[in-house]
Amino acid sequence: MTSTQSYDVAIVGLGVMGSAAAFELSRRGVGVVGFDRYAPPHAWGSSHGDTRIIREAYFEDPVYVPMVQRAFEGWRELEALAGIPLLQRTGGVMIGVPGSELVEGSRRSAEVHGLPFEMLSADEIRARFPALQPERGMVGVWEPHAGLLRAEACVEAQLEQARRHGADLRFDEAVLSWQAREDGISVVTDRGNCKASRLIISAGPWVGSLLPAVPLPFSVERQVLHWFEPERDAELLAADRCPVHLWQFDGERFFYGVPSSAAGVKLAFHHDGDTTTPEHVRREVAQAELDDVRAAAR
Repeated sequence: MTSTQSYDVAIVGLGVMGSAAAFELSRRGVGVVGFDRYAPPHAWGSSHGDTRIIREAYFEDPVYVPMVQRAFEGWRELEALAGIPLLQRTGGVMIGVPGSELVEGSRRSAEVHGLPFEMLSADEIRARFPALQPERGMVGVWEPHAGLLRAEACVEAQLEQARRHGADLRFDEAVLSWQAREDGISVVTDRGNCKASRLIISAGPWVGSLLPAVPLPFSVERQVLHWFEPERDAELLAADRCPVHLWQFDGERFFYGVPSSAAGVKLAFHHDGDTTTPEHVRREVAQAELDDVRAAAR
């Protein structure tokens, strides 16, 4: 890459956010260059691990709901363009005790936006979805529109569409620094430099190193994902019989599960990891962590 190359927009990081930006901008005729320090989809950012849950009745805040609804439209459009399945609707059930953050937040989002949903008792959940066995006194918010996304396939599809529309995608090329000047943005990588009129930083856990002077409320959290192979009744955990599910199971912590795939049943805690950096994250899974997720699953 030479210093004479110039683009409308430079994108740093080509995971799900950066690849989406590259696709959408390039098909609007914008001149895009995108950088990733690895070759996405890869296992060093936040867009790997086979699947991601997509849910409409967002317990965190109703403000997310319109964004999720637009995202459903976008994923279906990308599926049609790419000719591959990316989004699978399984429905979703958010389980906890009455009054819990998960249950009440999900119901509030559904009510505010007029989403289809049902309140289910523990007995109703067990009868409808035998793989899920909530304790007596628990309830669930059932939303039919939830499902799962093939995370790595989504990134790959967006990058391919961006490339088809002329985006210059540069893998295994780390951005070292950037500087805003009167004539645009100067971007320096480990292979050279270029100029762009605008800069998008979508570098996931590396954002802090690229914005050192900006006091962002930002931290990197280690998340451990687990896959289990059912010993029996595997058909009960298939996507047509087991929805995506979130649990607030001990009054505080959140736990989630994705129905069975070729990799197995995916289980993990929601935001329960150590603060770390991408260079120093602990990659080994300790026996205590495995015991913890097994206890939650039981």
